[in-house]
This record gives sequence, structure tokens and C-alpha cells, in this order.
Amino acid sequence: MNREEFQSLSMRILNSEASDAETQRHELLCNTEDWAKPEFIHLKETHKLLVGTLPHLSGGSIHQDPISSEALDKLVTGVRNQQPLAGTTRAEGEIYENLVRKIKNLPTLPIVIDVINKALQKEDANTLDVEELMSGDKSLTTTVLRVANSAHFGLPQRVFSLNQAISIMGFNDVQQIVLTASVISSFGNVSNSFFTLHNFWRHSIGVAIATSQIGKELGIGGEDRTLYTCGLLHDIGKVGNLLLDTKGYLQLIQKSMKTGICLDQLEKEEVFPEHSMLGEAICERWQLPSKIHRAIRIHHELDAERRGPLPEEINQAADCIYLADQFVRENKFGYSGNAGSTTLATAVLKRLGLHAIQLEQIRRSVEDKLAEAHGLLDVLPREAGVA
Repeated sequence: MNREEFQSLSMRILNSEASDAETQRHELLCNTEDWAKPEFIHLKETHKLLVGTLPHLSGGSIHQDPISSEALDKLVTGVRNQQPLAGTTRAEGEIYENLVRKIKNLPTLPIVIDVINKALQKEDANTLDVEELMSGDKSLTTTVLRVANSAHFGLPQRVFSLNQAISIMGFNDVQQIVLTASVISSFGNVSNSFFTLHNFWRHSIGVAIATSQIGKELGIGGEDRTLYTCGLLHDIGKVGNLLLDTKGYLQLIQKSMKTGICLDQLEKEEVFPEHSMLGEAICERWQLPSKIHRAIRIHHELDAERRGPLPEEINQAADCIYLADQFVRENKFGYSGNAGSTTLATAVLKRLGLHAIQLEQIRRSVEDKLAEAHGLLDVLPREAGVA
């Protein structure tokens, strides 16, 4: 039996369509051929993802009749002989791209963000140029001035123009405000007794600040705002899941609260789209840099081998996101819907080269930054409505 035949038979077994004789033959191959068992495990994971997400693509219920092996075979054709990057096959990537296209209310990031970010990254950028670019968006201008005058930044004097704000705060802080305000104001609101997007965004801002601070402490990320963006958008896939199935995902969040099981684990168990993968697809749709969406995709994968061959900067960014997320949840700064353990993974600490004393120093510096940021979300725009 060649690999192509093995793949087809695997699909039949996973779909409960194989005979006893075929099952025995498959089992024998898995026990005698070195390549067979790992490939079957890989196909099993892909099959689980397909069965869970195809109903979303068709607009149907998650609980449907089994999908035929013929239909699945077509979708997993590219799986064999692939070198998956961080556990993602082309078939899986296409599924999540299709899911993003199915999100009816997914906003696009304002064009002004891209224009301003490019202007701010120029070495010869000046305050008047940036002010002129932003002047066309009155809502964004108002937000920048409101945040600039908030207690979070503690400016020595009140500012009344963008030119003043940029001159006093600097380009980096303005870039941070523009991104944060634009993302949050682009979405509506979900309000429930145990979960609100207001608390979700508070958590996201906390992780953005913490990820950036951890990067500074460890000398990771340089002077750009990539780590802040990674932290801000690390859970954007959860918003995607809420837009796809508000009731179903809120039930999953509630189950995490009741059981203490991590939300990403429940997504796999309940065959829900994984928010890290959906988050990557959303960031790709927004045409954000690949470093951002690739780090977001793997921030819950703590096993370096399962992440696959990735540049060190992406692994480091993902580890910074993970550590920041744990610190922010420890401090109960907002709520992301994940009630899982905040115990730190030894593997991540080892990769980042953190010993106990340095870890506590970073934890304290993050806590200080979060204390300064408590009022930040209150001055950012929030829109009523249901996501």
C-alpha cells in the first residue's frame, strides 16, 4: 500500500466507513511502517478540524451527519508529504481563510492606520506630516487627544492639537494609540453576565503593554511596535468565534469558567475553530506583517518541536505573548474568557533564559505598567450593539 492509498483508507477509517479487514490491515501498517503511525495521527488531527469547521462554512449546525470520506479526501489532498509550518497544513489554512470570509460583520482596519504607520516608520517623519494625515479622521484625532490627556500618560501639560501630542509623546506612543483605538472601535459589543467585550479589550490592552514590556526587559523586538501589536491582537480569533457563533462560544467560555479548563483546550475538545488559528487568518486578511500573525498562531503551542521550523524572532514573540498573557490573567486585568491555569510553563522560561530572580523583576515591572494603564480603556471609544 502506497502513501496515497494509506491516506484514503485513513479517511475511511476516521469516517467509520472501513470494513474490519481494512481496519486490521491499516493497524498492521501503522505497527510495521515507521512513517504510517505519525501520518495517521496528522490526518486524524486534520479530520477533526474539518469535521468541526465545515458546518460553519455551509452555514449549518455543528451537529450534522458525518461528511463523506470522498468530500474530505478532496480537502486533505495536499496533506501528504507536506512540511507543516507550526502544525498548519495548507488544507487547514484554507479552512480558516474560508471561515474568516464567512464572518459577516468582520470590519476592515481603517486605511488611515496603514498610511500613518508607514509615515511614522520613516526616519525623516515629522509631526506636521503625521498631523496632516490624521486630520481627515476627526474621530481618531479626538481619541488621540483624549488618551494623550488621560492619567495614563501623565503629560506635564494639557495638549490641544495633534502636533502638540506627537511632539510631547513621541511617534511610538501615538502609533500605539492609533492602532488600539482603531481596532477596538471597529467592533461592536457583547454583554453577558460573565463576559463582555469591554473586559476582553481590557485584557488585550494589558497583554499588549505586558508583551512590549517583557520584550524591552529581555532585549527582544527592538524599537518597533510589533510586540505591542502581537499582544493586542493575540486573542482576536476569539472575537472571530463570537461573530461566527455568539451563543455557542459564550457557552464554551462559561464551561471554561466552571471547569477551569483552558479555553484553547476546550476549543479542540468541542471541535470549535481554534482562536489562535482563526486569529492568524484575520490578521492575514488585514494584511498585517507575517511576524505578527505567525506569532499569534503559535502562542498557545508551548512545544518547540510542534511549532515547526520558525525564525527565532517569531518564537520569541510567541513566548513573550504567552508570558504576558499569564501575568495579565494573574493580575485579573480584564477577562479574555480563559479560566485555565496561570502556572508558567518551564519550557518557555527556559527558552527565554529566565531565572527566578529575573522572572520576579519582570513580573513586578509588568504589574507597574498595568497599574499605570488601568484607566486607559475608559477613554477609548466603545460602540454599543451585539457583535
